[in-house]
Amino acid sequence: MAFPWSVAADVDTAPRKVQLYGWDSPTRSWHGPDELPFVPGGTRRILGALKRAPGRSWYGAIRFLGHGEPDGRFFAVVHDLDDCAVAMIYCDDSKAGPAAVIAVVPSARRSRLRPEFPFEFLAFTSFLRSTSEEAAQELHERMTAALAESAHGDSLVFSITTGLWVSDQDYILSRCAEMVAMALLEWTGD
Repeated sequence: MAFPWSVAADVDTAPRKVQLYGWDSPTRSWHGPDELPFVPGGTRRILGALKRAPGRSWYGAIRFLGHGEPDGRFFAVVHDLDDCAVAMIYCDDSKAGPAAVIAVVPSARRSRLRPEFPFEFLAFTSFLRSTSEEAAQELHERMTAALAESAHGDSLVFSITTGLWVSDQDYILSRCAEMVAMALLEWTGD
């Protein structure tokens, strides 16, 4: 099922899809594609902060208030690059490193995506010690396959969780990562 998508007037107005792919470092498991619902304006607070940022980067707090679930307090560092956007999500006041690293490839930017994107993203996550050397080759192959196999009109989200968040509350981190990804897609104009 495709979800409505906010697009510019000069872009094909067919419904767009957001495909999520992910790697869980502690269990060394890959998932995806999982279709994410996109609701324009669904992440107003984060999107507003991104739009007010004085450049193409932003750092700020994100609070997830679940209904009947524990609250989550996160911080994100976000960068809007020419062909994608990346975010690092830190839990609480962690100084140990990010709990998740996300790359968002908007459909409108797929044509200018660097061929080196999987390698560069994984080099970045490796630098942050979010992925191991042993996982890098498998992740590279999976990301390259995802880029090749997905429809060109789909936006892609690649998420790597690092294990620095309490495992019995992974769903809170996952929800935060999805909110950040949706805000990044809207911020980048897709």
